[in-house]
Amino acid sequence: MAHKKDLSRSRTPLAITLIVASFISAFLLAAFSHRGSDFWVATIDMAPGHQIATGDVQLHHFDLDSSASLYVSASDDPLGLTVISTMVPGQIINIQSINSNSTILTSSAVPVSIRAVDLAAGLQAGEGVDIYWVIDAQNGEASTTPVLILGGVTLISFDQKSRNFGTDAAITLAVEKTQVLRLLTATTHGRLVLVRSHV
Repeated sequence: MAHKKDLSRSRTPLAITLIVASFISAFLLAAFSHRGSDFWVATIDMAPGHQIATGDVQLHHFDLDSSASLYVSASDDPLGLTVISTMVPGQIINIQSINSNSTILTSSAVPVSIRAVDLAAGLQAGEGVDIYWVIDAQNGEASTTPVLILGGVTLISFDQKSRNFGTDAAITLAVEKTQVLRLLTATTHGRLVLVRSHV
């Protein structure tokens, strides 16, 4: 009889320990599951120039830690904003992928080939760039002052792989329709240099 009582007493601390451990694990799981915030996610394919409407995006909960400031949170309303870089379903919307500037809607996506060395380092799709027209002096000709062709143009995309190999990079720019001819004319002679608008 005494043996049974001793056995019962020895199990009591173990049972208490297990109960306490289960409460602690439940608390930790609840705490970690509530970390993070709600962010807007694309539900459809969206190309540059698309104006976000109801049903194009929905909220999902993520713990993005230090990178949270790079994405559109629940406190921001993306409806009515314009997409400036391609998005696919399930993609968290980056703040650089959308723009509130209505002039984007009257822009054309213009593909241009440019020397990799003439692209500012670290450029990302969605950034604003200034485009300069440069004519290199040849055969003893007098040098020509570079000309600012367009300012504050949105870089929609560029082929990062080509740039890494040091060859010409294929880029796409969101250019106001009235300025497309001006840009294309500049590509027929000389070269284009892309400079980041804001550093």
